[in-house]
Amino acid sequence: MGFDSLAGLVLSGGRGSRHGGADKGWLEYQQRPLIETALQHLQGCGQVIISANRNQERYAEYPARVISDRRADYQGPLSGIESAFLATDVDWLYVMPVDVTGMPADWLADLRASVLKSGAPWCGTLDGDRLQPLLGLWSRELLEPMTTYLDRGERRVMRFVAPWAEQALPLPASHHLMNLNTPEALVGQPRG
Repeated sequence: MGFDSLAGLVLSGGRGSRHGGADKGWLEYQQRPLIETALQHLQGCGQVIISANRNQERYAEYPARVISDRRADYQGPLSGIESAFLATDVDWLYVMPVDVTGMPADWLADLRASVLKSGAPWCGTLDGDRLQPLLGLWSRELLEPMTTYLDRGERRVMRFVAPWAEQALPLPASHHLMNLNTPEALVGQPRG
């Protein structure tokens, strides 16, 4: 199982309902749009994709391919992952939400090593006792079951990855993720 065919995927296609409908990729943290922080983390990926359902022209200013969900009405992050697999021929996606930061710079290498050891089609991130299922490696093997799951009206990521949850890789004790998905997390930060 190799990783020659891998792309980085930033999930930035949500409604932003916790931020009054704002497109989270353009909210600022430490004087930078969140999309820039995410893209910097994915620099080691040969191909980078931004999943965005708004402001596509603005996202296209970055050196990344911009795709939109093939399913209408904001069907959730699994729809973004499904759409990325359908838009590419890569075998693996290194997925990260646009509003999560704090992982080690070499987290992709650690995830790869974990997948090579386990043989699992998914490896998410465990931050203390909290599973972060969207920050991880996703295999194309998951595309067909994901499509079936979404076609049934299911949206919950935790339920989808449950068969492999024990394969989640714990973050080093020196790192903790910061989830910037609420306005409180960005208090004191300029808003984009």
